[in-house]
Amino acid sequence: MNFKLATFIVLIASLLLVRGPVWAHHGNSAYDEEHWINLTGMVTEFVWSNPHCEFFVDVKDDKGHVVNWSIESQSPGIMRRNDWTRTSLKPGDQITVTLAPAKNGAPVGFSGNKAGKVVFADGRVLKMDVR
Repeated sequence: MNFKLATFIVLIASLLLVRGPVWAHHGNSAYDEEHWINLTGMVTEFVWSNPHCEFFVDVKDDKGHVVNWSIESQSPGIMRRNDWTRTSLKPGDQITVTLAPAKNGAPVGFSGNKAGKVVFADGRVLKMDVR
């Protein structure tokens, strides 16, 4: 077998092995987008990074226990077009966030489409509806 043919076969085999992860993008099937909820709590962290920004909020559950929610939003570019900045949320901010909760009941949610928004205690609103 000549060198060019062997190189071609290795290249094709490599592409076939990684084609799934290369073309994959996750969907929102893990979230219940039919039943949006509002959660009120205190921001503990805001991560401004690709591919999606994420923020964490301490929320009291029905029994009074504090649960730290992880909330996925959009990319920094989309967030920026919606007037967000890397300092829009700061630890200690009191907010109400509208989100689609996880279907499995875990304290995670998605707040990155037209229904998603954050309302601050002073009434300011940050949305994510401009693409």
